[in-house]
Amino acid sequence: MIDPGSAKGLEDKNIVVVGMSSTASDIINSLLTVTPKVYMSHRRGGYVFPTWRKGVPSDLNVTWRRRQIVAFFQRHVPGLYQWFADKGLAWFMSSHWGKLDPAWRMTPAPPVALSLPGASNSIVPLLREGKIVSMHGIRRFIGPRSVEFDDGTVLDDVEAVICATGYTADLDVAPFLEQSRPPSYAGPKLVRLWMNIFPPKYADSIALLCHSAYGKNNGFSFNDVQSMAISNIFRGVHPLPSPESMNAWIDVHHLWLASRFRAEPLGFNASAVKTWEFQQFLHDAAGTGMEKLGYGWKGWKFFIQDPKMSRLMNNGVETAHAFRYFETGKRRTWEGARDAIIKANEAVKVYPLKEGEKLL
Repeated sequence: MIDPGSAKGLEDKNIVVVGMSSTASDIINSLLTVTPKVYMSHRRGGYVFPTWRKGVPSDLNVTWRRRQIVAFFQRHVPGLYQWFADKGLAWFMSSHWGKLDPAWRMTPAPPVALSLPGASNSIVPLLREGKIVSMHGIRRFIGPRSVEFDDGTVLDDVEAVICATGYTADLDVAPFLEQSRPPSYAGPKLVRLWMNIFPPKYADSIALLCHSAYGKNNGFSFNDVQSMAISNIFRGVHPLPSPESMNAWIDVHHLWLASRFRAEPLGFNASAVKTWEFQQFLHDAAGTGMEKLGYGWKGWKFFIQDPKMSRLMNNGVETAHAFRYFETGKRRTWEGARDAIIKANEAVKVYPLKEGEKLL
């Protein structure tokens, strides 16, 4: 939150926030405590979802079982999945926010399979109130306090331009890593990493924990699974493939990245991974035992043995405690995992808000 005492004089100044996602929303909400209007610059549309829907946090709509169903369709019918996902998300936005003003340029949005959506309760209402003004991308700065946008609009008396444009994996810190460029690809060179973690030449001693867009699960707590997987590989608990096999996988993966760049060059992220493949590898290497959830014979066996935990871990709150619940022999379990999973589900028992009731 901005201190009003340190922001005197901003009432007559123009502030530009670049971006239209979660971070941009947080910054704008803070700025509007000290200035009546903020200019939001963005080059393309995007899906923006509420963090709460019908009195329930949106995160609670994401469960392990739903992730596995999505992963199944992503793997086997990616085109159909993308079509249904985009149609469904467009309907979700319109059903929650109502009609969107074309002047806001939130639509058309890039496919959700190529660009992560944002989460905000305030962007659309503030656009509707006129407290946010949608602007095109910034073309250049002209003069000390003037900004020209891509549509030719010039905004004068600009006090600050704040970039909320996210982050990408930048591996320039490791210049010794091999790079290559697949055929028919015009983007930046791609670093050769097996499973987006291991450089084949140094796989026995170097591992990179990249952002791995579209490879996250349960937020950044999934880095814990990556750490367990890498530890098991370095300890010899889980084998690495041969350098030849790793390089063959990288060639195929780079072709997939090239197809993403051609489809959406503006939002391209070289650290993207195939979620279903990436997560399955890490769970196998880490020995989390999450294959005991689902519809396979291991899933049914676990359901028969412990139906309560099967329901909670499949359909309840998605919590990283589950990654240390099953005994697999590859890593230590945690004795408190069961109670923690039960308590997490009890803690989020929420009830829909009554008409007119406000969130704190």
